Amino acid sequence: MKTARLNIIYVVLVVVLVVILVPFQVARADMGPKPSMHFEFAYEVDPDPTILSGVQFECQTANCSDAKPLGEAGPQRFGCREGGCSSLAYGYSAYHRLSIDFSDGKTRQSNVFGKKYFEAYYRVIVRERDLFVEELPGKNRGLSGLAGLLFIWTAVAICVVAIIELPILVILLILTIQNADFRAVWGWYIAGWVFSVPGLVLSLILERGLVVTLVVEILLALVYALWRKRPRTKLLTVVLLMNLITQPALWFTVSNLIDNSTFWPLAIGEVIVWLVEAGILALALRKQAKFWEALALSLVLNLASFGIGLLLPF
Repeated sequence: MKTARLNIIYVVLVVVLVVILVPFQVARADMGPKPSMHFEFAYEVDPDPTILSGVQFECQTANCSDAKPLGEAGPQRFGCREGGCSSLAYGYSAYHRLSIDFSDGKTRQSNVFGKKYFEAYYRVIVRERDLFVEELPGKNRGLSGLAGLLFIWTAVAICVVAIIELPILVILLILTIQNADFRAVWGWYIAGWVFSVPGLVLSLILERGLVVTLVVEILLALVYALWRKRPRTKLLTVVLLMNLITQPALWFTVSNLIDNSTFWPLAIGEVIVWLVEAGILALALRKQAKFWEALALSLVLNLASFGIGLLLPF
């Protein structure tokens, strides 16, 4: 009777999660923030022509002799609208060039330019025959606002760690080290669920991809627990709490501490997250599963959420 009641509770929880969280799939799943480029146009021609379409070329050589259009894959793409263009990518090449079609019948090509900031902003000067592109200081990275930026990020970091991350980390360590089920330490489980709520709310505001990651990984963890007859409450709680720690840490590091436009920092970060989460799962399931099984489970969970991030067209 108790087992049947618990199964009903699990099903209801999963359904509620899906109903509430699936509408937020405008997010980017487990991919987190991606490098981007934003182009604002200024005109030296009169009258100002309208932007019709454009192409962003990616090059490995300084003269762009090997130029190839930025490919479309999931959220990766280049697009223009009235007044400007922008692109998002998993990783950029070393050099870039724009080719823009205008309403005056001309196709203007830009100089070859680079990318310094993770979130890069450019001024594009439209001249009679060509375009001149220059990179501006990154968003909120100007020297005049540096002190304010540091203060804001310090305050946010302290608040997040004190209010959300630190309690979640403590609870996660207690649950994994004690290796106890719900009945033995039910108070810690409830505390973990309660402290996860602010983290979910914050993720909906700052980086909604975490919510999609949680939906995917919790569903897969439930399937694994039912298939391998592992403790469901413990496993789902651990998956929830560890993602609330590892994913924000990955996104913050890649987007703020690594001023890099390539794919490698994200790839290395994902590998580290996989291994860290495998260690957490191995510790939590040490009486029920061997390390290789925890390693494989962590790999499946991360690949699934990562793969959905690739498929989402955002």
